[in-house]
Amino acid sequence: MKITKFLSPSQIEMELKAPDKQAVIEALVNILVSVGRIPKDKVEEVITALIAREGLTSTGLGYGIALPHVKTDVVTEICIAFGRSTKGIDFEALDGNPVHFFFLILAPPKKTEEYLKTLSSISALMKDEKTRSRLFAAQSVDEVFNILDQPL
Repeated sequence: MKITKFLSPSQIEMELKAPDKQAVIEALVNILVSVGRIPKDKVEEVITALIAREGLTSTGLGYGIALPHVKTDVVTEICIAFGRSTKGIDFEALDGNPVHFFFLILAPPKKTEEYLKTLSSISALMKDEKTRSRLFAAQSVDEVFNILDQPL
């Protein structure tokens, strides 16, 4: 599965300016609002759900990667927003290190299998150190998109 099935170049932020976890989530949700994937009147509902999910256990997996995710009726299809922070942001990652790559994933409750495949695909892609290095060095949204546009 290609994660770009759910991610367009307009859903990529090259340099997140967020100072903390809450601000990262808000910035990524706002990307999905700006491309019409989330209605403006549902922003708080989505952010609240994502923060509640983070309260269970951090989605900062380590290796500079975080996958904040939640199932919600606000969306009818899986959607992803990607953000990068070259300086790194404290996301309470399991390894205690700053996070550089953020994949925010929203899925409708009835798409559990596709949702799990999406999480698994991103994890598999980001396990590769070369992929992480290439994403870190990427100079444009198109370059990031092309790196993420790999079949898994």
